[in-house]
Amino acid sequence: MQFPTTTAVFLSALLSTIAAAPAPQTTVTPGAPTTWEVTNFNLGCSPAGCTYSFTISGPATVDVGSAFTTQCTGTDLQDKFVACADPKVTSNLVPETTGLILSVIREGPAAAGGPVGIMSGNATAAASGEPALENFSIPAYFYGDIAS
Repeated sequence: MQFPTTTAVFLSALLSTIAAAPAPQTTVTPGAPTTWEVTNFNLGCSPAGCTYSFTISGPATVDVGSAFTTQCTGTDLQDKFVACADPKVTSNLVPETTGLILSVIREGPAAAGGPVGIMSGNATAAASGEPALENFSIPAYFYGDIAS
């Protein structure tokens, strides 16, 4: 089948603009926060660095499954997330100019064999020049599934 010249030129121009269109971007927008409770937060600092320990608990969610409570320990010198007693929960203490920021990540399937979701939250554990808070809340957000 042969197309008239104008039709062929039109189709060629149309296809070239479609091919040049940018690929759609995916943006992860977290939903409403889930509150995690930090209790018995202990912080010890020296010129060499800081050590921390705490208990964290959170409610069941449709994104990462059942409720949890676990113990976490670490140092600000680790420069990475470290597994807590429950290995699905990791923590990191990050020194900032405004104070020490505690970051926590939890992963888990909402149901057995389902996709693995990830939630994360940050909170100031100690404002600059102030003692550490013993108990505080972390607003945690669901960021999506990382595996199935």
